[in-house]
Amino acid sequence: MTRPAGMRDPRVLLFPVRRAPHREGGDGSGTQGTTKGPMSGMTVLVVEDDFIVAYDMQTMLEEQGARVLGPATSLAEAKALLAKERPTVAVLDVNLNGEYVFPLADELRAQEVPFLFATAYADEDRLFPETARNVTRLSKPVLPNVLIGQLMRLKP
Repeated sequence: MTRPAGMRDPRVLLFPVRRAPHREGGDGSGTQGTTKGPMSGMTVLVVEDDFIVAYDMQTMLEEQGARVLGPATSLAEAKALLAKERPTVAVLDVNLNGEYVFPLADELRAQEVPFLFATAYADEDRLFPETARNVTRLSKPVLPNVLIGQLMRLKP
């Protein structure tokens, strides 16, 4: 059966390219957390290229009172956010569509922003440069209470 021009195959499920909700202006600058909570007053830079993981992380952090910068899906996007604002803490995925996040980790360290890695590569020591080997690594999928607890420990 031939479909008229412009009509899509109904068997194909398309996901829209968009950011998680609660975004003011859509510039990635983040918003105040939706509730008061243990993370109230904290700004968390989230660097994650998987939309579902990033959405879940952002929602959970905002529910705990945090303000989220991002989620950034690339190294360039994360660096641009960091140039605009210094977060309290950061959560970094290691592999962003084939691009490693370690240069951003170096920038965060230089700015004295505590961070941790949330990654599928948590057990791959040889992947991590010497400067990143002592940084907390959480293995994905990260349990919400574990992420919150570790970020609270990093809070200056």
